[in-house]
Amino acid sequence: VLTADHPQVVFGVRGILSLELIARGARHDLHSGNWGGIAPNPAWRLIHLLSTMLDADNRITVPGVLDAVAPVSPAMRAAIERIPLDQDAVLRRLGLAHLPPPADLPYFDRLMARPTMNIAGFTSGYGGPGSKTVLPSVATVKMDIRLVPNQRADSIFAKVAAHVAAHAPEVELRRGGSMEPSSTPLDHPFANPVRRAVERGFGRAPLDIPLLGGSLPDAVWTKTLGLPSFLVPYANPDHNNHAPNENLEIARFYAGIRTAASLLAELSAAAELRPGHTG
Repeated sequence: VLTADHPQVVFGVRGILSLELIARGARHDLHSGNWGGIAPNPAWRLIHLLSTMLDADNRITVPGVLDAVAPVSPAMRAAIERIPLDQDAVLRRLGLAHLPPPADLPYFDRLMARPTMNIAGFTSGYGGPGSKTVLPSVATVKMDIRLVPNQRADSIFAKVAAHVAAHAPEVELRRGGSMEPSSTPLDHPFANPVRRAVERGFGRAPLDIPLLGGSLPDAVWTKTLGLPSFLVPYANPDHNNHAPNENLEIARFYAGIRTAASLLAELSAAAELRPGHTG
């Protein structure tokens, strides 16, 4: 959860598309003095390509990638504004002085309403201690693109492939894994029974989280099966998931049990789920 003071109901997740770019030069690494200016440097080739994909304001500039991005709806905006945030404290904890550009883009819009293009790793040449006058023969970049609702991994990959072919046709593009974005409407008929169950389980009303910044295979429910999906995280904010000393507070474990039991009772009795109910 984002804060220990509020349980949460999460209505969706961003998707993800993983990519790898590979540029090649000579058959093997060369001496930069003897061959610089003769053999191409694949690291610079990738740098030039990458500069055409994201501008200085962190706006994705690959044609068509942003076409399906929808504006924040009034319901989503209202939910976001209810999420408590001490932005300065978050930045201090990360060792940052400010958010990256654009300066006017709100914190949660960055996580919920906008796709991102991330460089996860850049490998080329020599990176050890001291210096080595090497002209590398290969450079690779691993990337991930986070997707928001209405975007599709296949479509985004096709647009990136066309862009790479137009700007650097000699660069190899490899597709990695992907997951589609997923979302359930904040006013879905199942939402209120879920909220009531969480409130009964945790002893306080939950926050609505329209979308997680991360990715999960949630679209199996919402897109493949056409069903609503609600995520209810039980763990404490400092549970260190996927890290040393991963933990779960016992009180939250029991709150999760109460929530699950309450949800079963809610679903069996909820008036808004009965045929013919009009609200």
